Amino acid sequence: MTISDRPLDFFYSKLTQLFTLVESEREVLDTKLKILHYKKDSYLIEPDKKAKNLFFLQKGIVRSFYQTDDREINTEFFFENEYLTAFTSFLTGEPTKLHFQCMEDAELIQIPKTLIEDLLSLDHRWYILLTEILKNEYIKKCRRESSFLLLDANERYLYFLKHFPFSFNRIPLFHIASYLGVNPETLSRIRSKKSSEIDLSQVNNI
Repeated sequence: MTISDRPLDFFYSKLTQLFTLVESEREVLDTKLKILHYKKDSYLIEPDKKAKNLFFLQKGIVRSFYQTDDREINTEFFFENEYLTAFTSFLTGEPTKLHFQCMEDAELIQIPKTLIEDLLSLDHRWYILLTEILKNEYIKKCRRESSFLLLDANERYLYFLKHFPFSFNRIPLFHIASYLGVNPETLSRIRSKKSSEIDLSQVNNI
């Protein structure tokens, strides 16, 4: 991991889509935020530790997964312009059981939890950001749960392609298979099918 001196202008432009930043807030952010560079395969968050930072992913892909014996179970993929952390740990202060690993060389902005708490205490506008982050995370979790309850493996794969359009050639198939709850051989058979052979009505309704 390395720390960059690159300006935070892009991140600030994303924030100002939600509310206006005043100069004093930018000054605080300039001193508290860090831009971090992680190499491919390095770990951003590890299990049995508390998540004390929120991250804004500017470049790369990060996956979260559980390790059970010799098996990895992918739970989520995060792409550019998304916020990520072990949200349950971040909110409760309890250690996480998740691993967060960079699947490509990644650039992230580290946002300390203590900074967010300070900003929330100073101005309720910052709840807009927190609400937006948690809303998006909640929707992703609900849709993923619904896909396992309502869709078969074929439909889940098309659902994945629909909601992760930037994954093509960036995520190895065995990781996608783990995320979909199938083995790599099953996924290969699914990929060989034509989309016309799969019922899309369920996929489009989730």
